[in-house]
Amino acid sequence: MSRISFDEPWTFGGHPWRSLKDTSFGVIVADAQGDIVHLNERAAELHGWVRLAVGPEDYSRMYSIFTEEGRPYPSEDLPLSRAVRNGETSKHARWVIRRPDGSRQTMQGSAYPVVDAEGDQVASVLVHDAISGLTPG
Repeated sequence: MSRISFDEPWTFGGHPWRSLKDTSFGVIVADAQGDIVHLNERAAELHGWVRLAVGPEDYSRMYSIFTEEGRPYPSEDLPLSRAVRNGETSKHARWVIRRPDGSRQTMQGSAYPVVDAEGDQVASVLVHDAISGLTPG
């Protein structure tokens, strides 16, 4: 059973939030094993669709994530993967997504491990937004 609460206050990256639902940024949450368990409305809007239960090894392929140079972004190097697997914080990373309609958009975001009161990592979170307009595919 998940120990993640989306309605309780969270603090990550040194910033308290009343709720993960109260933000204008895209938020993607992975559980302790790395499976995506939550995308807020903004994240779904940015990506053009929602796919849950995707593990870290498939983030890049399932969400069509590329480097700014246009190469497939290795899943293990993505900020959310690094937070899940290594407990790393990544700030201001950039990547490009290809949406289901073929359009592309450059993103910038930060990923953080989320720990409970006992210090155990219970989740990881990616907070991101578009830094470019949509480019037709």
